[in-house]
Formats: sequence, structure tokens, C-alpha cells
Amino acid sequence: MADRNEIERIAAAMHALRPAWNIRSLVTFLNKHEARPFRDLAVAAVAVAVDERTQTPNALNNFGPWWKAAQEASGTPTAAVGPGRDRCKVYGHESYPARTCQGCRTEQLGTGMWPAGTAHQDAPPPVEYADAKMRAAGDDS
Repeated sequence: MADRNEIERIAAAMHALRPAWNIRSLVTFLNKHEARPFRDLAVAAVAVAVDERTQTPNALNNFGPWWKAAQEASGTPTAAVGPGRDRCKVYGHESYPARTCQGCRTEQLGTGMWPAGTAHQDAPPPVEYADAKMRAAGDDS
């Protein structure tokens, strides 16, 4: 995981590539990603900095070619590649990140709450999802 010194070095590299990006702001921003392996964060940060379409380092908060580059550089997939690396476990929401699942958020807004005593990740799939999943799998019994 990236420590303070490593984050400062990554910020300095990004600043060298993009002088308009303030080092102190970069350090503050990169601290949000300190749980990532140093190598992954360094490769992704440099890829963001050299991408002409990127206007701010905020692109690191999104899955993009920079995280793919980090994965390729390591030679093996890592659990820390890409924001929201844990996927939502609610049926039908698997494509969303667990912490910021838009499907769960939409359902929460619609009902105003999760089932009593459960987090959204612990809630069982609704019956209609299970029925649809069995029909899709060809199980008509």
C-alpha cells in the first residue's frame, strides 16, 4: 500500500508531467487512494497525467485505461485495480461497485429504506429476480 513518502513521489511525478497540477493538491487527492499498491497507483497516476484528454487527476476515481495499464504493468490482476473493486452482491447489480451501487441507490430512493436490519449487500434478491434468473438458465421446473 502506498505510504506518505510514495504518495509524495507520485504527486511530484504527476506535477512534473502536468505543471498546472499543484503538488499539495495532488498529495491530498492521492491520499484517498493510499490503500492501493504503490506500483498500481504510480502507473495509473502517470497514465492519467500523460493522457491529453484528462483535465484533472480526478480521472483516477474512474475506471479507465490507466487502471488497465496498472494491471498490465503488474503482470497479474490485482484486487486493487480500479475504483470500487468490490462489486455489489445484489442480484442484477453485479456490474456496479459495492460502495456506490447506483442500482441499490435507486431502489433506496424508491422505497426510502432497506429491509429492516439488513444492509443492501445482505438483502436477498427479490423473488422476481430469482424467477427470471432460473428462466434465463433454462430451468422451467
